[in-house]
Amino acid sequence: MQKITDDLILFGVDAKEAKDAIQQTAVPLQKGNYVKNSYVDMVIEREKKYPTGLMLKSTAVAMPHTTGAHVNTSAVCIAKLIHPVIFHKMDDPDSTVEAEILFMMAIKDPNAQLETLQKVMGVFTNDKAVYALTAATNRASFIAAVKTYLK
Repeated sequence: MQKITDDLILFGVDAKEAKDAIQQTAVPLQKGNYVKNSYVDMVIEREKKYPTGLMLKSTAVAMPHTTGAHVNTSAVCIAKLIHPVIFHKMDDPDSTVEAEILFMMAIKDPNAQLETLQKVMGVFTNDKAVYALTAATNRASFIAAVKTYLK
């Protein structure tokens, strides 16, 4: 999996809705030239057909992404939102969750996508990891939690 650098960890994203959260979380991916100009629009379109919201035991997350055709270099941008935003559920698109954390994936190689998803899902099933991410009260503690649990 792509190394997660501090510039790809966002804390305190003030988004009004899912589209806004996706657009803001994509900014570091765009600035770092990890993704092509088409990336954001394609993530938003894909989210309509294949939603990525997921309810964990104590919080909700979303994992917006699109195909590798819109990615230059694989990366994951992780964002903690100030206020949860509504995403449709991955396993029940007619239902919604209020996502607090986004794991925005830009995966170039489709074969590597499974590995990345497994690592991210490993974080979701680790109660300590989820608690550390959601309990972070500032950027430094959020970065520390990400680096501890998402290696």
